[in-house]
Amino acid sequence: MAESAQRFSVVRTPAFILLLKDYEKHGHRKLGDDIAWLEDKLMLAPEVIGECVPQLQNLALPIFKARCKDSCHNIGQSGGWRVYYAINKDAHKVFLLFLHHKKEYELPRLDFLVQKLEKAFVSGLEQLEGQ
Repeated sequence: MAESAQRFSVVRTPAFILLLKDYEKHGHRKLGDDIAWLEDKLMLAPEVIGECVPQLQNLALPIFKARCKDSCHNIGQSGGWRVYYAINKDAHKVFLLFLHHKKEYELPRLDFLVQKLEKAFVSGLEQLEGQ
């Protein structure tokens, strides 16, 4: 019971931050607020909020995908953003890795996702080593 009460910290990898800034620059001014809403939920229960992506389990940490609303266009979770993240249970950390809008990619190719997530992992490791 005590373990479930412990909150997770959410880390935006440098690759995720770049994507976020680019989307904000191109008309998604409320995206930061939408992601903050999702982060609040991920801090409490990251395995419950998203769904495990079994095709992406050959990476360093388990990968999950969550849906997030698009407030700029008044679109709910089912039609809005897709956010990919990794969970490190031992460290109680969630790493935000990649995001895209459902309008851009209905079902992204597996090799495309692996490439993006691997880059995000590398950027996250570089960030951690620099601390």
